[in-house]
Amino acid sequence: MLSNFLPDEVTDPTEIKTSFLKIRGKTLIFGNVVYQIHNIASIGLVDLRSTATYKKPISQLSIALFVILIVLFIYASFLGFSSQIFVLFIAIGAWLIYEYKKTITKTIERYGMTIYTNNGLKKILVSRDKEFLKKVIWTLSDVMNSNEPKDITFNFETLDMSYKSIEIEKNIGAPVVSGDFEGDVVNWV
Repeated sequence: MLSNFLPDEVTDPTEIKTSFLKIRGKTLIFGNVVYQIHNIASIGLVDLRSTATYKKPISQLSIALFVILIVLFIYASFLGFSSQIFVLFIAIGAWLIYEYKKTITKTIERYGMTIYTNNGLKKILVSRDKEFLKKVIWTLSDVMNSNEPKDITFNFETLDMSYKSIEIEKNIGAPVVSGDFEGDVVNWV
């Protein structure tokens, strides 16, 4: 009977590429998902760097040398050049084969912020900047340990943070006008 209420297995971690991560009050919003901050069990930083090997593209110089090598080889065979020319042709051919087989190894910088929820769900928010993710984690940790509602937006594309919380002291019940307005703003008591 208890198994009817529990999922069969915990889902695998999901990498999410998001533009914005928003903290609104005690909720965390990214993409089309909203989490209550008190339902987050842990957050952390993971290294998602990977190494990729690419084949170097053939340069136009190599293609031109290959064509010239073929033309010279045919020309030399008709005219009966000496074996020293053939050694030169073989050396140029070996160099062209070496250029064709050359590869480039590149490290792709990626980091992730893991979010584990109380029900075992794991999400990974991906970014290219490790220091930005550290700032997000520390800010989220401060929000988790605070009772104050916050209004913070993290932009994962420009790697910046905007803090929009407004604190009004000793004006309980007073109207607040924001934005552009014309005329007088009057508080009727």
